[in-house]
Amino acid sequence: MSKSPRTRLDADVIVIGAGAAGLAAANALVESGFDVVVLEARERVGGRIFTAAPSPALVPIELGAEFIHGSAEAIRVLAKQHGLPTLDVAGQRFEHSSRGLRVARDYSARLDRVMHRLGSHHPDRSLAEALRANRGSLRAADRSLATRFVEGYDAADATLVSERWLAAVGQPGHDVHESRIGRLADGFGALVHAMARPLGKRVRLGHVVAGVRWRPGRVEVAAARVGGRRRVWTARAVVVTVPLGVLQAPAGAPGAIAFDPPAAPLARAAALGLMGPVHRLALRFDEPFWLAPRFAQRLGAPALDRMVFVQSRRPLAFRVWWTSYPVRSPVLVAWCGGPRAAALARDPLRALEQHAVESLASIFRMTPARLAMRLVQSYHHDWQRDPYARGAYSFARVGGARMSERLARPVANTIWYAGESADHPGSTGTVHGAIASGQRAAREIAELIRA
Repeated sequence: MSKSPRTRLDADVIVIGAGAAGLAAANALVESGFDVVVLEARERVGGRIFTAAPSPALVPIELGAEFIHGSAEAIRVLAKQHGLPTLDVAGQRFEHSSRGLRVARDYSARLDRVMHRLGSHHPDRSLAEALRANRGSLRAADRSLATRFVEGYDAADATLVSERWLAAVGQPGHDVHESRIGRLADGFGALVHAMARPLGKRVRLGHVVAGVRWRPGRVEVAAARVGGRRRVWTARAVVVTVPLGVLQAPAGAPGAIAFDPPAAPLARAAALGLMGPVHRLALRFDEPFWLAPRFAQRLGAPALDRMVFVQSRRPLAFRVWWTSYPVRSPVLVAWCGGPRAAALARDPLRALEQHAVESLASIFRMTPARLAMRLVQSYHHDWQRDPYARGAYSFARVGGARMSERLARPVANTIWYAGESADHPGSTGTVHGAIASGQRAAREIAELIRA
């Protein structure tokens, strides 16, 4: 990297995006003594972390990322540093079928039976193809379970997602430590705001980046406020932390970033993945009526006071639900990922809310009208239509098992990419993956500039 005179530059490094990856990269660079400017298109920090304003729900309402997956050291270190308490979620998983609601005691074992069959098939193939090839040795119910899991957990299309990538990702049940699930007691919003505070005015909100002109050792990043004047910032390097869907956006589309000259290696790496669609609704009821012993008795189910997840085998619009356990609150979250979420993409919020009510009413053996009477408020953010997200999180398509590795490679030691899609496969789609990726990019830049 060439060492241009400092007086000609606005910063050592420009970071595009103030989500978890961008804030992590910026903090690491500042702590190493570098001047940084962070340009964020939204009028808030956090990116796909979006904690709604406090409500009577008694728990943070997350519209984006919510869970701490596995050991997640990058999150836990920052949470401890900023005095943010975490909660371990160690309740029970339930399964809903035509026979009712029951504890899913063999869920992980059944899923592992399928996922252990995935491997380094040559040529690479989709999960759907891999399951068809194993239909003689795997039960139809277990193959269906694996498909539902990948569509929900990875937000992936079973006909498009890479078998090799899924094998590299592994599944939470494989390791007792990585199967842990937790939450930040005050929500992920508390974490990103704590990460943003030390950066102060280095973070420029409402600055939409339109283009990056570059040559080895120098970048010019053009951005403008909505309705405002365009400005160009100069630096030695840039860390791009926009979601994969924004990186793939066609020229001229809202939020798209044009590279001049084209950053061909980054574009080729981005083409190895796709953004998975997700719809999630947080429904706040008048009270947590499902926790009443009489309600559980009516369902013929064990006490539901330790219920965390509910997954339905039935073809409901929202087949995955979760509670705020271990906190007692009147909130249930509806989740739909993958192709089913894509099919709902055109539905307005009112229709999504109706789908959710009908799905939950089926699970709880209630009429939709009776359940709707108890609904106080619903919360939703459309990540698919958000021009600065264009989806929920990433997965690798067939032939793209090395997506994360390729995205993490700098272009001419000048352009770095960071985010959940650029960390190792096991952390794709997670906040800790985004944070670790931003910190990795910062370390590489610091080492290079000091060399």
